[in-house]
Amino acid sequence: MLQGKWHWLLAPSLSLAAVLAVACSGAELPAGTKQATFVVHCYDVGADALEGRPGVLAVARGWQELHEVDRVSFDPQLVSVEDLEAWLKEAGTYVRTLEIRSGTATVPK
Repeated sequence: MLQGKWHWLLAPSLSLAAVLAVACSGAELPAGTKQATFVVHCYDVGADALEGRPGVLAVARGWQELHEVDRVSFDPQLVSVEDLEAWLKEAGTYVRTLEIRSGTATVPK
């Protein structure tokens, strides 16, 4: 398990190695991608709702401050944060959007 701000438990099987490394480490995002962190009722349900969707590059499941979260790396030209939220709501697991990252900037929501 990685130490620090984020504690990630599982990794997706449908992602690029570089994107997955970013999803787990909190490192700088590859050009043209964004990352959103969602508080969810169940990170497995959230990951199942998002993995394989157009524009979703990786979903990392984990915990932050006693909350289950899914951190999603995505291509903003193919999918929006609103789309991701809608898919999580459809699955019945969405609680709130915690943050959205683009490049090296982090924007709390």
